[in-house]
Amino acid sequence: MVNEEKSFPIEQSYINLAIVETKEQHEKEKKLKEQDQKAKEPEKQQGFSLEKQHGEILSTYEEIYGVKTSIDVENIFQQCKDQTKKVFILGRAGIGKSTFCQYVTYRWAKGELWSEYKLVILIRLRRLTDSRYPPGKRYSVNHLLENEYFPCDELSHEQIKHFKELCNKGQVFWILDGYDEFAQNIPEQLKDVFDHVRETQHHILTSRPYAIESSYDVKLEITGFTNDNIVKYVQQFFDQITKEINNDSSEIQKLLRLLKKNSSIWGVAHIPVNLELICSLWCNNDWKKTTVLTLTVLYDNIIEWQCRRYLTKKNINHEYITKSDVYDQCNAELQFLEYLAFKGMECNKIMLTPAILNEAKDDLKSVAVNIAQTLKMGILKSYDDTATGTQNQTEKQYYFVHLSFQEHFAARHLLNILKSINNNIAINFINNNKYNQRFHFVFVFAAGLLAQSHYKSCIDSFWSTFQGEPLDLVGIKHTKIVIACVDEFIGQTTHPQSRPIQRSISKWLEFCASHNTDAIRQHLIESLQQTNCLLNTTFIQSTFLKLLESKDPNKKRDVSRFISKLQITEPIPRLQSNILAALADADSVVRRTACETLGNFGEKAATNEVIAALVNVMRDDNYYVRSAAHAALGILGERATTNEVIVALRDALRDSASRVRWGACKALGNLCDRAATNEVILALLDAVRDDDGDVRCGACQALGKLSEKVATNEVIPVLLDAVHDGNSDVRWCAREALEKLGEKAATNEVIPVLLDALRDGDSDVRCGACETLGNLGERAARNEVITALVNAVGDVNRNVRREACETLGKLGERAATNEVIAALLNAMRDGNADVRGDAYEALGNLGEKAATIEGFVALVNELSGTISDADHIYLNECLVRVMCSFDEMKQLKSETVEKLFYFIRNVTQFDLTPISLEHMSKVFLDSGIVRWLGLVAYVALLQGIAVTVKGSCIWIYDGKGSLEFNSDRPELLASLIEAFGNQKSAIECGWSSMQGSDN
Repeated sequence: MVNEEKSFPIEQSYINLAIVETKEQHEKEKKLKEQDQKAKEPEKQQGFSLEKQHGEILSTYEEIYGVKTSIDVENIFQQCKDQTKKVFILGRAGIGKSTFCQYVTYRWAKGELWSEYKLVILIRLRRLTDSRYPPGKRYSVNHLLENEYFPCDELSHEQIKHFKELCNKGQVFWILDGYDEFAQNIPEQLKDVFDHVRETQHHILTSRPYAIESSYDVKLEITGFTNDNIVKYVQQFFDQITKEINNDSSEIQKLLRLLKKNSSIWGVAHIPVNLELICSLWCNNDWKKTTVLTLTVLYDNIIEWQCRRYLTKKNINHEYITKSDVYDQCNAELQFLEYLAFKGMECNKIMLTPAILNEAKDDLKSVAVNIAQTLKMGILKSYDDTATGTQNQTEKQYYFVHLSFQEHFAARHLLNILKSINNNIAINFINNNKYNQRFHFVFVFAAGLLAQSHYKSCIDSFWSTFQGEPLDLVGIKHTKIVIACVDEFIGQTTHPQSRPIQRSISKWLEFCASHNTDAIRQHLIESLQQTNCLLNTTFIQSTFLKLLESKDPNKKRDVSRFISKLQITEPIPRLQSNILAALADADSVVRRTACETLGNFGEKAATNEVIAALVNVMRDDNYYVRSAAHAALGILGERATTNEVIVALRDALRDSASRVRWGACKALGNLCDRAATNEVILALLDAVRDDDGDVRCGACQALGKLSEKVATNEVIPVLLDAVHDGNSDVRWCAREALEKLGEKAATNEVIPVLLDALRDGDSDVRCGACETLGNLGERAARNEVITALVNAVGDVNRNVRREACETLGKLGERAATNEVIAALLNAMRDGNADVRGDAYEALGNLGEKAATIEGFVALVNELSGTISDADHIYLNECLVRVMCSFDEMKQLKSETVEKLFYFIRNVTQFDLTPISLEHMSKVFLDSGIVRWLGLVAYVALLQGIAVTVKGSCIWIYDGKGSLEFNSDRPELLASLIEAFGNQKSAIECGWSSMQGSDN
């Protein structure tokens, strides 16, 4: 965590990162370069506008960061072509590379990952220094193990020997973290051992992108959080904090609203370290009492943290120095980034070429800029689209990790000019560009920065320039940019300049109230919805009060609608009282919008008086008003969870209007466990059978949210029934609710109900039961469940058979019974290809646990039959996975081995690389079955392995290195040597002559 005094167990705090192929990410980054080209040739694009271009740029960043699907940790080796698994994982500073390494190591230690390895070793490469590994000595892998994990103990000779054996057998997996910190200064005495690990051992190597090398076939990139994982992280973060400081749970929703409503913050929140900083700032109670989380404060804190991280890398102690001192220490780097950002914005450049970098360095002659060091701050990301790639960092192109960072640094540069003797340059820039959409956030950030002591001298000149000529002759564009700027400004300081600006905004509010101008109202609503502070000022709220006093019913309606669209989170007492009184207004539109406004006020407005009034409104004659009251109570959250509210919402589930019933379902779901009374659950179960599809959806969703408290023996049958609803949305909601039940509900309650469902007359119900049992995983591996699933493998419905096979593969070791294996082997002959594929995959997942003699023989016999190409792929994978872990192959009869060899030799797409030649050779030597000889020799050929004879021993040379192989039965060893020789002779004489050499 950023706060190093706090720590939480990794399994409670880790959220999966998005991992994508580097090639895929590279393609996305190309779009940023294309945006530059578009901006240069606007005349060639129909309907071009700067606002549209800005939106396209932000959507491109969203595509880069907002990964919807990614590669699972379990599958990162799938693309490895060599027997030795090597994966290069890239990621910029703060993206979570080191945390990822720690997490996968932890999961391996718990037996949840990569069980094929006996040992996983995590090495922080930055620790491999001269001081810890003195020159003048030759180091090996066992020295790395001793120094990093047993610095105070000396390993015995037997332990070292065993460790080397594991390395030679490929049973050790290395995680080498931080190549970028190591590559430029590898100690000479460690080069050989580092190269040895990289060339011969299974491993992952992590690095920032600028240290990339091209020697890896598999390159993946950690891009940060997905959109869904941002929400999960925030919830998990506050769950931990709440346990310590009793934090208000409503803060989660407030923060998520802030993130989602601002595209810039949402973009940078995909970077884990940034999101942690955002959460940490938000829950800092002392800080929240004095200010709010503005864009500028957020970015300033992120940059300060990046600077401190950068100083740590340079071994500069920053623990007891202020932010101002930190910025002084990084002054050269910050000036370079500020100038670069501003120059890029001026030239309409996102992708910054080497020429721009060098030009910026030349223009800043008074500042000693080290570009290579600046690139290590984590603010810029490299992009190399040359044909061959380059290792010279100054020859690559760069872009700011998000457009908003470029805009923030550009704003800092603008204010530095404004306070200099050349301030006329900044004044001219503001005058020429204040209505240019491309610079909108540059000015917003500049307004926010004015609150800092470093820039306070610019306050008067900035606002006088901004409010001075040339002014927008129309007025609305000026008002929108002023709203954004003043909101950022007053969020951090009080200054006389803000009052006349607020007065000018209130004039526009009054104009909208007195004229039928929906278009202008919408402009103002969109701008005000983006604000954090302006709507909470007494001046603006007093303006709303004045407008609400209108005697004109149409005007009052319009003002009420306008206010209901806005998030006023700190209403003054007079405004709250006015809105509360409006619940009794004669006009139904005013009553409805009053409900919506009270909901927008949030939990601070959830007084007993407000709640009682909303409960009363739930009996309103107008169903739109009733629905709005339900929604408001759902938003008000915990403070609105009184018995009276819950009873009223439960009764609303029987309302004559479907819109009201749907709203009640949604509100009850939002109240979560606090609403999980028996009466509410029964009412929601009735609602799952409602005539209206939206109501049925809402009821399923609410039951899913209440899943930890519901009586599952009553709920599951109803949801299983909803799985085959005629409405596809209802079916989806029901499946999602069942999945949540499978994750959270007590197993003892769930399983009996699901077993009954497996005997249901409806195939969709049986499918849903299988799927939910699969979500329970090994917790469901009971005898009665396994028996029921074995029966389901023979179900008349193919979808049920598929789900049953898939679920059996998820139940783990306890499911590897003779009955299960027999059922899956029988399913391999199913008339449906999808069922056969799931059966093969299930057997493969069970691995060595499913490797009985009978099962293996059945697999081989299956190979001898007539099967499709698609089945070959599934069956091959299954057979190889079983062969890798099956120690009883020596018991196979000669004819079975012959069938196996015949099939392998005649199938072109049979990947035998996972099978160890040593393992196969031992099978022959242990069994003495001559039929194994041809297969052993052929495996060596397919894997490109060299075999030599030295005295009475065989030496095997594979991708992991060399291995000495011996036997106490010299006659069998001689036969094995002869088999290798016969195969080579046959190849040299022609493949046809080899056909008779099987024996």
